[in-house]
Amino acid sequence: MMSSLVLTTALAFTLSSGTVQHQQCNFQLQHDLTLSPQQLTLSSAGSELWRIDQDGNFWLQQEAQQTTPAQRAQLMQYREGVYQQGQSTVRIVVEAMDLAYSAVDQVLTELTGRPLAQHKAMQSAMQQVDDARSRIIAEQGDTLVIRGSQLDALDEAFGPEFEAAVEEVVKSSMGSIFWQLGKAFFSGEGNFEQRMEAFGQRMEKFGEELEASMNLKAEALEQRGDALCEHIQQLTLLEQSLISELPQLAPYALFQQDAQANRR
Repeated sequence: MMSSLVLTTALAFTLSSGTVQHQQCNFQLQHDLTLSPQQLTLSSAGSELWRIDQDGNFWLQQEAQQTTPAQRAQLMQYREGVYQQGQSTVRIVVEAMDLAYSAVDQVLTELTGRPLAQHKAMQSAMQQVDDARSRIIAEQGDTLVIRGSQLDALDEAFGPEFEAAVEEVVKSSMGSIFWQLGKAFFSGEGNFEQRMEAFGQRMEKFGEELEASMNLKAEALEQRGDALCEHIQQLTLLEQSLISELPQLAPYALFQQDAQANRR
């Protein structure tokens, strides 16, 4: 169905916009990361795994580690880099979600004459996606928590219930689509063929305008994603340098060049 294709394509396109697709940019978070200007903490099930404060002091499982001034300088750089990376990544995720919501809203309004807010099943499904995001990302002032342990929540949000909501929207929208087709058949200027051509041109124009609008915003997100990729590569090198100095950090590395290397 045309409405199903447009709806799912709009959603998938916008949700993937701005994400980092490069193999060199592999940020795998298995645990929960708390980021603030004062300290960076990695924890699992409420237990602290490691912590770095603003002076570069390093704790492993709440036990202070002996470090040199050069190592503390590197740890300070690492903490600040991860903090900036986390903030920037969250901004992109939030904007991509907003873009997806806007795209679905525009498609539904055009195809059915009713905005997303009036499609209860789809609105509920989109709310579940937003709730999943809130479970993964929490912000309080200048403190950011990214819960890697909750990443499965996003997969669940796009599970069978979401697919059923899309199908319901498609089915419920068919009456509106047929009504628009009937209106095009029996009203307007010109003969039947001319009216159908005008209807097709209107739908095509809508699709082109939506695509142009989404592409413009998505390209901006993608450019920022590319910049994040470069930052991740720099942080990967810094982390590897730290691990060579502090091998006890290795089991809890955040950045991996080899996607298979972080299976713990």
